[in-house]
Amino acid sequence: MKTILSLIAVLNLFLGLPLSKAANISVGNIIVERVGDGTAALTSGATSVALLEYSTSGSAIQTITFPSTGSNQLTEAGSANSAGYLNSYNGLVAVTGYNSSSGTASVSSQNTKVTSIIDNSGSVVTRTVYPTGGPSGTPPSPFSASNIRSAIATSSSTFYASGNSNPTGTGGVWYNDGTSFTQLISGNTRNVEIYNNQLFYSASSGVFRLGNGLPTTAGTTSTQIISVSGGSVYGFLMFDTNSDNLLDTAYTADDGASVGKGLSKWTSVDGNTWTQSWSLLINASNALQATAATGFAGFRGLSGSYENGVATLFAISGTESNNNRLLRILDNGTAPTTATTLATSGANYAFRGVDIMTVPEPSSSLLIVLGAGALVGIRSLRRKQS
Repeated sequence: MKTILSLIAVLNLFLGLPLSKAANISVGNIIVERVGDGTAALTSGATSVALLEYSTSGSAIQTITFPSTGSNQLTEAGSANSAGYLNSYNGLVAVTGYNSSSGTASVSSQNTKVTSIIDNSGSVVTRTVYPTGGPSGTPPSPFSASNIRSAIATSSSTFYASGNSNPTGTGGVWYNDGTSFTQLISGNTRNVEIYNNQLFYSASSGVFRLGNGLPTTAGTTSTQIISVSGGSVYGFLMFDTNSDNLLDTAYTADDGASVGKGLSKWTSVDGNTWTQSWSLLINASNALQATAATGFAGFRGLSGSYENGVATLFAISGTESNNNRLLRILDNGTAPTTATTLATSGANYAFRGVDIMTVPEPSSSLLIVLGAGALVGIRSLRRKQS
């Protein structure tokens, strides 16, 4: 495997997959997907995609820009608020988009979906262009004429992807084994995540557990575990706060502006039945409150960490269609009342997904360099890994 990955790295160096980058992505830092070129208003047409790295205090570290034209392009629909939800797992970041040049009109309806997987060096290790045969093709094309929304990589060449179903039957959650795609479940899905080695996804109505563990076969059973009446859920977080191998605390980001929506906290004693503890909306002044009022709105992207009884949440505001905010919110057991703005996307840009850079699976060389104690410290940041 090491030889194969080394060959891939060499091929990337000589054949392309160029990204505009300055340095490695540091474990524990925040990664935000930003769409737009800063010069034109966001529309349904294809526009540039960049990953912005921030420290947890909001210091800008670097910008990694995907090519928006050429053979290695990856673009996104500028005004598609439901798309662009990257995920980090095992030191790999999966980014979805379109194999279409910037400026392509109504790009989400194009059958040009693509997923790029980058490692913690900020380099593309795998770029997968989806089948183009349409819903009746052999093989069928995932998300043929609608939005691809998120992906999460389980290795340098395998991943899950989620998105909209149009035509009917092409959406849902798909698994790519490095060679072909398998549809695990159909329907309209939003964000796909892994917590405690279990696959989950969000849809507008809440959060669902998909199969047992990390399924790879068609016809996988889906079970809703968090339900939001009339909801519009995007990002979600889940924690095992007492290390008993049961997820007991969760957060959902809903872009609705009514009571019960916004940023919600959920608790569970068995990992199956979840109860809403609180829900909060946000305004332009970063005030958080449970009641709906003029100027208060919800959230879309969500990530975070848990340590010593405090959940540190990083959320993307759903208030603005562009020039929106990366926010930090602290939950110490009492419903928070304010958020802190760490960054704004800028005019003619929009933040979409947010995640924390995870540590790669430890190799023998990493163990030698770090030692067991240091490795334990890094593993505490790996919110999606066991």
